[in-house]
Amino acid sequence: MLRAIGVSLVSVLTLSTLGCGNKASEMAWVRSHGGVVDDARLNRAQAACAVLSSSADKAIRVHVLDSDSVGAFGWPDGNLFITRGLVDLLTDHEVAAAVAHEMGHLFNDGHLHTVVSLRGCCINADVEARADSIGVRLLAQHGIGREAMTSMLNKVRSAPGMPPLCQQGIEERIELLTDNTKSNR
Repeated sequence: MLRAIGVSLVSVLTLSTLGCGNKASEMAWVRSHGGVVDDARLNRAQAACAVLSSSADKAIRVHVLDSDSVGAFGWPDGNLFITRGLVDLLTDHEVAAAVAHEMGHLFNDGHLHTVVSLRGCCINADVEARADSIGVRLLAQHGIGREAMTSMLNKVRSAPGMPPLCQQGIEERIELLTDNTKSNR
């Protein structure tokens, strides 16, 4: 498990320096993360994506990586990757929250310049918090409450083998979402 997390973090760092528009590098990254699965997990992720991306200007595609690790990744070309481990951990609304978070990165400034990860260990905390906030708005537009995002983040934070740096960052993001809920009352 720790090795898989380490590989994921190294991949994110490596790809962020390469410029992730290269399809060959994306395919190599997918292979290094176990390839993709085509089963009920993919159906769940695609259902969430279809609902949330109905108003998107850009084509968004979701794939499920064949990996036990808990993570989700957004690519500049509109491909979103969610791990099998994450899909197995979450309810359908929480899967939608993970997809909404990654879509939040795409919609934040219209596009991504590098690959980003749900865990946010290697990315500026403000970038992750903005993606959470945009994701919550996407969820709300489709009748899914903010609690799906906080619940999903709690499960990701508590996942076995999650690095302490990631846990701390996710905890701060959950607090921001909770504070925003209180201030909106």
